[in-house]
Amino acid sequence: MFKYLVRLLTIYFILQITILNSNGQDTIRIKDTRNSIQVDCASLLYIGMYSVNYERSVFQTAHTEIFANAGIGGWYRTTISLWYRGYSIPISLNFLIGSGNNHFETDLGIRYTEFSKWSAKDTSPFFPIFNLGYRYQRPYGNGLIFRSYIGLSGIGIGIGKAF
Repeated sequence: MFKYLVRLLTIYFILQITILNSNGQDTIRIKDTRNSIQVDCASLLYIGMYSVNYERSVFQTAHTEIFANAGIGGWYRTTISLWYRGYSIPISLNFLIGSGNNHFETDLGIRYTEFSKWSAKDTSPFFPIFNLGYRYQRPYGNGLIFRSYIGLSGIGIGIGKAF
């Protein structure tokens, strides 16, 4: 009887240790890439912008992520007789929703613009950034970033590299 009890307890403890040490997939792997460099451009008839941006992940969960984005670029606006252009500095927060490679993206921020000597000086140098779009980005590791969006600065695309 004692041998039977020892065997039963031994089997019980082995099963308990096996169950406690098993690794299930109940946790979601968070991606390792936190930085990216991108080139964006957008246009809407006679208005356009382009920029080179650095982006850094500041908040991340299983299905959402927030990036801080800053860059340098340019803008233009033209009419039949006038041509306005200058440098710009976009600063924004990008909100991604989704999992896997495909994400819905919302971009909110402000763009400081430097006007050329031919442009209207009475216009405010700050313009809002508001874009809604699609973003392709692999969830793990380095790789290609592709963006397409529509917003206040027009219809745009972007391509970049995560690292």
